Amino acid sequence: MREDKVLNDTLEVLEEEGVKSAYDYVAGHMKDIPKPSGQYYNFLYCLAALDGKTDEAMGYLEEAIIQRGYWYRPEVFEDEDLDSLRERPRFQELEEISKRRYEKALERAETKISWEKRTKDNILLALHGNQQNMSHSREEWSVLSDKNLQVEYMQSEEIDSFDIFRWEDEGKGPLQLKDCLEKIQWDEYGQRILGGFSAGCNVILRAILEEGIDCSAIVLQSPWMPMIENQLVTLVEILKEKNIKVMIICGAKDPDCLEPSKTLASALINNEVVVKSVCVNELGHEFPEDFKEMVSEFIRNS
Repeated sequence: MREDKVLNDTLEVLEEEGVKSAYDYVAGHMKDIPKPSGQYYNFLYCLAALDGKTDEAMGYLEEAIIQRGYWYRPEVFEDEDLDSLRERPRFQELEEISKRRYEKALERAETKISWEKRTKDNILLALHGNQQNMSHSREEWSVLSDKNLQVEYMQSEEIDSFDIFRWEDEGKGPLQLKDCLEKIQWDEYGQRILGGFSAGCNVILRAILEEGIDCSAIVLQSPWMPMIENQLVTLVEILKEKNIKVMIICGAKDPDCLEPSKTLASALINNEVVVKSVCVNELGHEFPEDFKEMVSEFIRNS
């Protein structure tokens, strides 16, 4: 089982059955994950601490930071889930080790892009979600690559924790995206498609609105879009003016993103913007199994 699936399922178990069941679930599946990420360990030690298993929680934190060499942004240690550990001297030592590593990572932080040269007629540039990296994007979006479509990936400069990154809701993501497009000969491609997962979608929409970037189409997977709360009308006007086609895919079991997805789709339809909106039953905040088929058809018809 994939790690992201385990973590999403853990959140579902937590909501439906409580802390103990959630901890048992994520701990029980650890054997299925060849190299648990820092995020996986975060689930383990937070849930263990909440379940009263403070020694086990400290063991997971020790393993993550000392054995694995992971680190976290300082806000992680402020989580109230960890209150039962906070007074332990070893907790404070591990927090300090993590903080020093985080500060060094900040000094090296930069936007990254996979693109090296133009190899095909059309391009899709994919943006990861929060607590992800370029490799996560590659796992999902690479299936769309074919003889006519070059798929590339962009990674945020906004660091989250060890080897994972984020897009702040009002951060510099749009400017990062604009700068990347200038580097990759964007305007020389035929079809120019931007694809985003979760918070990556917010960056794409903000960049269209704030930085004036242009593209043929956008694919929004499980879109986290706080920007539409105050800018929906202007956004729809610009998408229509630029003739940008839109695909929205969201899971029926994705409460944070489902209603905003419906709101955007409805506004686009009412303003005669070309949009394909798909609500996938039994899907949470993740990619559907038939993602390739869905999006390939949309691209062919764009």
